[in-house]
Amino acid sequence: MVEKLLLPFSLLADPDATAIKQYGVWDEQGEIARPAIFVIDAAGFVRYAYVGKDFADRPGDEPIFEALEKATRDTQ
Repeated sequence: MVEKLLLPFSLLADPDATAIKQYGVWDEQGEIARPAIFVIDAAGFVRYAYVGKDFADRPGDEPIFEALEKATRDTQ
């Protein structure tokens, strides 16, 4: 996905749902993770968090890229 979208950052998978549950995005009723995006800086701080209500609830690109830019700038 990173190569396909030419992303300048890594994406992580969580097949055992360990992080999904720790970040509070696991939907017990649906037994699936709600769509979520977290921007975490180099120091491990969450700089941006978006958790959707259902599979179609997703943020636009602008706030995500702004958070990525700010997190990168602040940790340099």
